[in-house]
Amino acid sequence: MARVWVLVAVAGVLAATGLVLSPVAGAFACGLGLVLGVLAFQLAQGGGRRLPPWIIAAGAATVGLGGAWAVGGAVVSGLIAGLLGLVVFSTGAQASLFQDALPDGVELPDPLSLRTQAAVAIDESLRLLWAVTAMASPPPKSATLVEDLRAAAERHREAGILDDPAVAHPRPPALEKVSLVSTPVWGAGRAELLRFESEYEPRDPEIRDRYIAVEPNRTAHVHLWRHGDRPRPTLICLHGYGMGRIGWDARAFDVDGLHRKLGLDVAVPTLPLHGPRAIGRRSGAGFLDDHPLQTNAAFGQAIWDLRRLAGWLRQQGAPAVGVYGMSLGGYLTALWASLDADLACAIPSIPLVALQDLMERDLRPEERRAREAGGISAQVWRDVWAPHSPLAHKPRVSKEASLILAARADRICPPSQAHALWEHWDRPSIHWTPGSHLVPIGRRETRERLAHHLETTLVAAATPTLSKFRRVQA
Repeated sequence: MARVWVLVAVAGVLAATGLVLSPVAGAFACGLGLVLGVLAFQLAQGGGRRLPPWIIAAGAATVGLGGAWAVGGAVVSGLIAGLLGLVVFSTGAQASLFQDALPDGVELPDPLSLRTQAAVAIDESLRLLWAVTAMASPPPKSATLVEDLRAAAERHREAGILDDPAVAHPRPPALEKVSLVSTPVWGAGRAELLRFESEYEPRDPEIRDRYIAVEPNRTAHVHLWRHGDRPRPTLICLHGYGMGRIGWDARAFDVDGLHRKLGLDVAVPTLPLHGPRAIGRRSGAGFLDDHPLQTNAAFGQAIWDLRRLAGWLRQQGAPAVGVYGMSLGGYLTALWASLDADLACAIPSIPLVALQDLMERDLRPEERRAREAGGISAQVWRDVWAPHSPLAHKPRVSKEASLILAARADRICPPSQAHALWEHWDRPSIHWTPGSHLVPIGRRETRERLAHHLETTLVAAATPTLSKFRRVQA
């Protein structure tokens, strides 16, 4: 704490100097000195008060502004603003990291590198963007939300879903009618675009008609990279929340490396309500930020579509199918691995697994009390979302076939999420990186760990007899 107050004092001295040399720089310096005071106060309060993401974003923006001033000729003003911005940025990143208790056995390096602090700032900036977006376009509120959730929880109890969540995911019919066209993908050569009618219908009557009415979401989209000589083991890669643009998704998963270097066939589906399946221009809108029962429908449809896709791939001759998902895709990976034991591998990366905990993470105590007073307790949320919660299901893919990839400095899906899945899955292999959710520091080591796991699970599961199977043309 003493270090933070020293920084505040330094900010005050620089602010006074700035006022003499440049009123504009002095004003910025005073403002940032005040921000440092807020930081110090929040750190003094411990974990009881959450750090607003705008503090780190403001520090990072001021560093850039100071650099622009310096380049433009206002060297002194630029240096003052840049230095104070760097102090706010660095202190805020460290404060952010220590707001959530790290799981046992997971430690951050001390001191934190500037690269790690920058990675934290990028995560927090995305959280700020999501918060601003939510303010600009708040989700529609149901006048009967409390009644809807209570009714859904009771339906789950009566249907036995709370005892066995797999009941909520009946096996879909085989996929027969598909469309296949060749298409270029930025940075990943050419792929086959597979499209088919989802035919999914939500369980919950409260949102059924509205969900089905989203016409683009009725058609599933999957990009395929397949070898022409013979069917290969196929890895299905599931993107994160807000993604679903194939050029970015292919780069995020290093599809070219998986396809060419490891010799795998690769499938990258677009999750419901994302990309070309989105409600509007924002990819992912309505998946997590609308009616909670619509979230149930989106997860239910994702699993429905994925099971149909996996069945079709096997019909095409794929000798083994595995799944690898990031963030929201990591959640779905963990869910799917709890439903189907015939997956050759399951690799959740920087996963979200306890959705209700993450949603409540930034709630103020008074907001939480207001929810409970309104009849929506934490237990009601858990019962409503039990059908898709990975922590409510028992894993069916073996420990040996499972690998969790996690980031110690993750500020979007904190390390506690990956650790909870690791414990729930009886401690399979886990690989920790020093990066954040959006900045994968240590990428080479992670790729090597991933490649080794794929070679010993997905590739090893492909037998010579099945690999000679002739692909059926769709």
